[in-house]
Amino acid sequence: MDIKQKFLDTISKYDMIQKGDAIMVGVSGGPDSVCLLHLLWKLGETLGIRLAAAHLDHMFRGMESREDALFVEELCQKLNVPLYREAIDVPEYVRRTGLSPEDAARRVRYDFFERAIKKVGANKVALGHNRNDHEETVLMNIMRGTGIEGLLGIEPVRGVYIRPLLEISRSDIEEYLKRENLDYRIDSTNLRSEYFRNSLRLELIPMIKQKYVPHFGESLRRLSEIARCDVSFLEEQTFAAWRQAVTCCPGRVKIDLKIFLSLHDAIKRRLVRKAVEHLVGDVKDFEFRHTVLLVDFIKTSSAGSVFDMPRGLRAEKQYDCTLIFRKNSRQDGDYSYELPVPGRVEIGEAKAVIRSFTKPCEETLIIRTNPLIAQLDYDKIEGNLTVRNRRPGDRFVPLGGHPKKLQDFFTDEKVPRSERDRVPLVTAGGKLIWVAGMRIDDRFKITRETRTMLILKIERMED
Repeated sequence: MDIKQKFLDTISKYDMIQKGDAIMVGVSGGPDSVCLLHLLWKLGETLGIRLAAAHLDHMFRGMESREDALFVEELCQKLNVPLYREAIDVPEYVRRTGLSPEDAARRVRYDFFERAIKKVGANKVALGHNRNDHEETVLMNIMRGTGIEGLLGIEPVRGVYIRPLLEISRSDIEEYLKRENLDYRIDSTNLRSEYFRNSLRLELIPMIKQKYVPHFGESLRRLSEIARCDVSFLEEQTFAAWRQAVTCCPGRVKIDLKIFLSLHDAIKRRLVRKAVEHLVGDVKDFEFRHTVLLVDFIKTSSAGSVFDMPRGLRAEKQYDCTLIFRKNSRQDGDYSYELPVPGRVEIGEAKAVIRSFTKPCEETLIIRTNPLIAQLDYDKIEGNLTVRNRRPGDRFVPLGGHPKKLQDFFTDEKVPRSERDRVPLVTAGGKLIWVAGMRIDDRFKITRETRTMLILKIERMED
């Protein structure tokens, strides 16, 4: 199959791009990113996209890195693609943090993409990971003792990040570059086998293919597809168990003991990890051993026992449930109120009133831009409305933007730290739909298909 068609098929299969998208391509100057940029440039009219590029000089390789940056600049000028560039001393960052060069580079790179996407006004970031990268990642995760999620390898779509080359092999990419007479840069560090991934690519995988399994890459991809299906099923089961066994209170999670003990161990483990993620936003530093210990604590400890965990979390066993919460969280400042529709609620902590009502959506409707009034698609809203203040891990999609942590949104909007805990948030079905007085969630905006609007208004109490 022609690489262009395979490229378009991958985009369609994972619903990566929609007409009108502004795509920023991460371009290192290597073969993958050059191929990705060129394909998106060549197929830009077909896809209906606006294109930009971003390049980060990690400053690992001195003059070679600077030459990479110049090469990318010249390529973008030739294609008439806007380019955003930065240079960051990653070796110094490694010395300061003690991270491995690979981990440090990855963290710095994704921070860079977060800045760059705002600078160029894009809503998606295209990265040049290919099929071989995916296979190598699956093997790396196996060797590190991964859980089933690690077998998924590289995700085709993760938030704003898309990988249109993920089902295209490195050899097909090189053939395309040759056919199109496109130059590219070779990162000399990719040829050094002291790095874990490079060692797999240059030594282990060729040896396995030659001596044991000629179609090793295909086997890894099949394993990944099987795992993806199984993970999807486990996530459905975990979500169902969460709805039955878990009650979320301000700053804490309450797990019903009777229901929890009836679950399969696989779901128990996923449920407690979901509880940790709910409280702190992710499960970083919460390892497999912590998961097992927490499940065992819930199953076997006596009432009144406590169990301290990473990220400042604590579990407390009660007679009929287990509470998981932040040890040092301040509960006295938390608030949560039900908001009837139609109806009103007073939020004393914010000295504000929020009113709600619905109305039919008319074709001639003028969308208000008053930040004190939210107009939302009521047909998309599930569950009762709740007004509360922020919780660890809160995320939403600001209107016209991309998924973002609430704390980052507050930083961008210059909301003082002292005021953030009082800002009312309207949620429905566990999703944040309006940061009151500031921004609605893009997923709940009014569209041509909207039949019923939900109108929310915030007013000061004294008014």
